[in-house]
Amino acid sequence: MFSKPVSPKSDVPAAILPDRTQRRSVLHDGIVIRGDWHSDGIVEFGGVITGDLTVDVLIVTSKGTVEGNVRARSVTIEGRLNGTIAAIDVSLSHTAIVNGEIVAEKIQVDFGAQVEGRLTAKGEAPS
Repeated sequence: MFSKPVSPKSDVPAAILPDRTQRRSVLHDGIVIRGDWHSDGIVEFGGVITGDLTVDVLIVTSKGTVEGNVRARSVTIEGRLNGTIAAIDVSLSHTAIVNGEIVAEKIQVDFGAQVEGRLTAKGEAPS
């Protein structure tokens, strides 16, 4: 119902999308979810969710709010998150407001992002 194939002009970096036919769910502001969400595709979320998300790629837009825990390969937060993130790549934009714990291999925090909690980057040491 909310899924469609990713177009070649996707705004998600090609390194994150090895398979261009990966499903993309777009949930705009005004959507309210109470409960957990699971997806093997890309989820662009602009609403409010109270629950845990397990997805491949998560993008929380500037109007999005997540009250729960996130497990994903790649996470981009532009909005609000109150909970934990366990991922490979995490990017917090300048508009992000995060309260919780982030554990990832790589964490990028843009100037202006508001973070209260603990960040743990578990990337491999250079050889």
